[in-house]
Amino acid sequence: MSPEIEAELHTKYPKILGYINEEGKYKTRLWGGFQCGDGWHQLIDTLCASIQARVEASGIEAQTTQIKEKFGGLRFYIQGGDDQISGMIDLVEDLSEKICEVCGNPGKKKNVQGWLITRCDAHTPT
Repeated sequence: MSPEIEAELHTKYPKILGYINEEGKYKTRLWGGFQCGDGWHQLIDTLCASIQARVEASGIEAQTTQIKEKFGGLRFYIQGGDDQISGMIDLVEDLSEKICEVCGNPGKKKNVQGWLITRCDAHTPT
């Protein structure tokens, strides 16, 4: 994911994507940054907004540890949370398998040279 989008998401969702350390600096537990394409930006943005709202309303803890593409779908890992947050994550992970990881248009999961990817026809490698 582009550095600009990553920075935007960290700014919008500090409670679930990062924390303030002892020195007062913003840090993140997000291992390796966002390891997926920009096409899933809207999915991740919506999911983060929903999780942060749940955290703020309930007082539960939830820290994102990894966001990546795996087997053609989005994988969103957190520490903490509850069943409602787990359901949100499951829904978005399922939706990602129908959205092009590159551009965000409707896509399909495809096997390309032994790798599962989710792409629209325009972004499917030949």
